[in-house]
Amino acid sequence: MVLALFYAVFLVWRLSRAWDFNEEKILDLAFFTAFGAFVSARIYFVLVYFDYFSQDLMRVLYIFKYPGFSFWGAFLGGWLTLYFVSGKKKIDFVQIADIAAVGFLGSLLLGDIGCFLGGCDVGILHNSFLGVSMAGQVGKRFPVQALEAILVGILLFRIWPKATHFHTTGATSAQVLIWVGVIKFMTEFLRPAHLGGYFFSFILVALGASFHYQFNRHKIIHDLGILKEFLVMFLSDRRFRKAALHNGFTNWYNNTVSSLYDTSIAIKWRFRNFNKILKKINVKPTPKNS
Repeated sequence: MVLALFYAVFLVWRLSRAWDFNEEKILDLAFFTAFGAFVSARIYFVLVYFDYFSQDLMRVLYIFKYPGFSFWGAFLGGWLTLYFVSGKKKIDFVQIADIAAVGFLGSLLLGDIGCFLGGCDVGILHNSFLGVSMAGQVGKRFPVQALEAILVGILLFRIWPKATHFHTTGATSAQVLIWVGVIKFMTEFLRPAHLGGYFFSFILVALGASFHYQFNRHKIIHDLGILKEFLVMFLSDRRFRKAALHNGFTNWYNNTVSSLYDTSIAIKWRFRNFNKILKKINVKPTPKNS
């Protein structure tokens, strides 16, 4: 959780510098948001398991002895805190939401890895080769936390270049909300306990869609009409269906190859710079430069 917090703050700080925000205000906002998320995550967890905590209310405060936090509580409290504190500091909420959304992905990524290692938010019983023994759990479990971490990592890798370059205000937060909602909905099937996961996943997608249509000035009726025409043609016209599948595969292949190429270039560039740094570290002084 600590690593997730600092990684999220680091991403937010990097983006705030790129978009010329006041770094001090942004860091204050980040820690206020993290605190709000932390408190609400605990409150939501306590309410869900109130029968257990009602036996001794002091258990609510003994976090290390009686641990437990809720992702959905953290999300709700964090975004509400961000909304109110950004208003107090006179920062545009939508602009800061685009930055916060990237930090949110970073925290979710490391949080999932932490849960995988610590045995929290476990998956269903799974006895195949994918099953993993987890701390405090009987039987092998599907590594749903690792799967979610991989999906979130891919999303962060795809979102980061868009967030650092010019984009329509609200576009980044809209994409993050939609895709995180989709990821959470898909992985919810692999969890034994469903504490509102399906409902909140739908809420995330709905919020992301509302951001998209509000700030991109698209009309949902128009887009639904286009989707309806596409589905009718796809189901009724064999030639259209074949062409659509071919174009879809071609676009997917081109995007994948382009992403892999860009990644290889970035790795080569960083490795080259790393070699330069090593050479500078190992340079010995001579009479000319001593």
